[in-house]
Amino acid sequence: MVRFLPLVLLAAWPAAAETITATRLVIADHAAPRVAVLADDGTALLQIDRAEPVRLHEGLHHGQVALREPALGRVTLLETGLRLEGHGDHGDLHVAAPAHLPVELRGARPSHIVGSDGRLGVFFDGTGTASLIAAGRETEPTRLAAAHPHHGVAFPFTSAEGERVAVSEAAATGERPHAVSLRDGSGAELARNEACPRLHGEARSGPVIAFGCADGVLLLDAPSGVFRKLANPAGAGERMVRNLAGGEDWRLLLGDFGPDAMVVVDPDAGAMRLVPLPGRRLHFALDPARAETSFVITEDGMLHAFSTLDGTPRGQIQATGRYSLEGGSAVARPRLSAAGGLVAVSDPAAGRVVLHDAETLAVRRVIQTGGAPFDIRLVSLTGERH
Repeated sequence: MVRFLPLVLLAAWPAAAETITATRLVIADHAAPRVAVLADDGTALLQIDRAEPVRLHEGLHHGQVALREPALGRVTLLETGLRLEGHGDHGDLHVAAPAHLPVELRGARPSHIVGSDGRLGVFFDGTGTASLIAAGRETEPTRLAAAHPHHGVAFPFTSAEGERVAVSEAAATGERPHAVSLRDGSGAELARNEACPRLHGEARSGPVIAFGCADGVLLLDAPSGVFRKLANPAGAGERMVRNLAGGEDWRLLLGDFGPDAMVVVDPDAGAMRLVPLPGRRLHFALDPARAETSFVITEDGMLHAFSTLDGTPRGQIQATGRYSLEGGSAVARPRLSAAGGLVAVSDPAAGRVVLHDAETLAVRRVIQTGGAPFDIRLVSLTGERH
């Protein structure tokens, strides 16, 4: 695997700016139609009332979160108030009040939402269509369609030749997707790969975009548009990758693999490494900026940290009480989010979110929210303040 090293420029004069890290926590309740934005000290900064319970996704940039209301068929955008402005050798950190943007994407059953290279793709399962918006042109969505409605994904990216979108395809309405169609900016198909049965889960690490398949992971090289396939580890049986997270400082991807294991995908080595878990998994998280450590919470309420590089355990702590895996999506279970040296754990039964130190797993802060806090996203950016 390849580590992405930051460019460091040396100057003969002292820096005139201070480097700081700012963190925000976004919380969506499992039953109540509200979303809250908090500072990492628990201070409430904004509460948004919605029409139904919301699910949280990545936005157009690292300081933005997309809010999905699946039954209503609406996706909106939330600015957490954090934004980095790039200046080549450094980024200026801008901190402002959070705000809910007047941008709406509508369609039947929005599902997977992907932000990449300054664009956001929202796939609508009910119609098999996708809406894509770009930074600075949020109110001007472009739309494209798959051949059949299905539970799918549209992954925008920029290749050496310009804007591209990778779109899942199914053989018939309602079937699981099995292929990825590579489209240009106008939606015309440029290439297709049909070697990804039961496609589900997607993520990016550097130039590599990955999709989970029943028999392995399909990789797409963003600059060239070339596909290749990594097979599941030996003895995988019916297990498959269904959810993925990608590193930014390391070129690797973390995926779930059945109820009690994870896999680390190393695109450069062309390998998938199995990481067994001590119990059945409730959720997992990876801080893209510090991807050498992965986090998993198991059904006994234990929070586990392990090395993404070699799979060795790095620590564990009792984070919540026991949660049942029975009952499907009707049951609120803990979720994780990692960023800025913190790991957030939602504890719906206790009405709280707990912030743990990412290095030691020690409790840094307990935030009593009431209700049933469920989906969470830690947003943390580091930059210069002048």
